[in-house]
Amino acid sequence: MIKYKLIHYPAIDSTNDEARRLIKEGKGEGTVVVAESQSQGRGKPGRSWVSSPGGVYLSVILRPFKNPQELVPITLLAARAVVRTIEKVAGLKAEIKLPNDVLLSGKKICGILTERVAAGQVIIGVGVNLNNPVESVLQATSLKIEAQKEFAIPAFIESLLIEVDQEYLAYLN
Repeated sequence: MIKYKLIHYPAIDSTNDEARRLIKEGKGEGTVVVAESQSQGRGKPGRSWVSSPGGVYLSVILRPFKNPQELVPITLLAARAVVRTIEKVAGLKAEIKLPNDVLLSGKKICGILTERVAAGQVIIGVGVNLNNPVESVLQATSLKIEAQKEFAIPAFIESLLIEVDQEYLAYLN
């Protein structure tokens, strides 16, 4: 099991960018950057990710001993972790839309951005629409909208990190 060290920000430009800065400062595997909102969240190249308060925005630093050139399996492990977390905390069935999205009721609820760092680390950025109001997610949805109740962000993050850890260990084996 990975020992996670959470670093929390009320607001930040991008959790992935902060993870990259922390790697340069010597932070390593298990560091998790969490923010309540992001001003420059992003998805696939050229696409922004709306990161308003109420969502889960985090980046996990990993250092797999496998070839970090291939990011698809790492992105997929994060997507599976999100699907299992949604099922555990809300009892709802989400689905993976390759290469890096999770859908609920056919609408986007989560985006994943995996980036490789030259030193061998991998940053997995995860954005989940958790308690976001309908106005802030447009063609997407949130867990609050689908389940018609609010969720505790810290508990969701804790459950998600447990699932990421299990998926990561399976990936390494």
